[in-house]
Amino acid sequence: MPAQLVFFRFLSQDRIEWRYADGRIRRGAPSEWAAETVGARQILVAPGEALMLNSVAVPSRNRATWGRAVPYALEDQLIEDIESLHFALGSAVDGERLPVAVIGHAALRAWLDVCAQHGLTPVAAIPEPLLIPWREGEWSLLLENRRAVVRMGLWAGFSTERDMLGLLLDRVLSEGGNAKPTGLRIWGWDAASFSEPALSGCERQIETEPGEPLALFASGYQPGATLNLLQGPYGRQTPWGRWLKPWRAAAALAAACLLVQGFTSIYQHWRLQQETLALGAEMERVYKDALPDATRIVNPKAQLEAHLKELRPSGGGEGVFLDLLNRGAQPLIAASEVVLRGFNYRDGQLDLSLQGGNPAALDQLRQQLNQQPGLQAEMRTSQREGQIESKVTLKKAAP
Repeated sequence: MPAQLVFFRFLSQDRIEWRYADGRIRRGAPSEWAAETVGARQILVAPGEALMLNSVAVPSRNRATWGRAVPYALEDQLIEDIESLHFALGSAVDGERLPVAVIGHAALRAWLDVCAQHGLTPVAAIPEPLLIPWREGEWSLLLENRRAVVRMGLWAGFSTERDMLGLLLDRVLSEGGNAKPTGLRIWGWDAASFSEPALSGCERQIETEPGEPLALFASGYQPGATLNLLQGPYGRQTPWGRWLKPWRAAAALAAACLLVQGFTSIYQHWRLQQETLALGAEMERVYKDALPDATRIVNPKAQLEAHLKELRPSGGGEGVFLDLLNRGAQPLIAASEVVLRGFNYRDGQLDLSLQGGNPAALDQLRQQLNQQPGLQAEMRTSQREGQIESKVTLKKAAP
């Protein structure tokens, strides 16, 4: 008779939640649970905030070389040094892509050390986003009190705090192009009132069963198509128990230190990721403010630098642009009804695109520009959809 599967996850440093094979769920200290699950196959549910799910092109036909090639294929997308990270490969190839989970050695070792300290021997550690039931063309969402777990595909998903869910959904959809799902299945806390503009057009299906997260994870477990973090140096062949036995007292102290360090590293990594997302969104906002007519934003920093280079005149006199911009800005400040929509500079000529105002205000603006010594100003005005639009051309007057 095959051993029963028991799923568990860490709720804090010294508290876990576990689900018996018959569906009962309990919470308590690891030592309480270890004695009750002797002989069971223990599955650790790994929190999605501590890891990243990704995929790479299949490095070669020789699977034995994939473990060495994958870290360098993902190096440009990672903040930490690859030596501090563990790369777990999926059990199957998805088309021409190889699923990969990336997690810090410190975090994974901290979990395993606590397990070993209390006599727990998980046979697998599965990222929680990959344990939510999923169907082709749909996304699955588990809502807990302060966090959310999203599964977007067979090997794709993430976990985050509820406050950050909208921002991450916008990010994923903007990077994925036409990846918006046709349907959305929602489990968990306050699922009926879930509302995010990014998924407003999706057909929603509120699921009431299973009602507990661990029960949901157990229902989505597929041994034949999974991604187990316990591979390579963390595989079952590693004699963790024998290694720790003669050093049990020292291991207990080290486990506590590593656990604290692991949770601290996870939090710092998460905070850095959120700051990176916020900075990216702010860069896009600044770019759109500077160039409101831009329609395609790929790399705001590089694109803005390219536009700034275009503002430099090709034949010397780099101070001409700033001088023309300063002279044009002074009258515009006083013309409160006129709005600057954009500008363009090339070869000693500055073009300003304006909107609003009335004929009298625009005529006064033109006079103020022409009254400045050494400045030549031309204004062309048109009306479109009830709005007055003007184009002002400024350049140095001939001596």
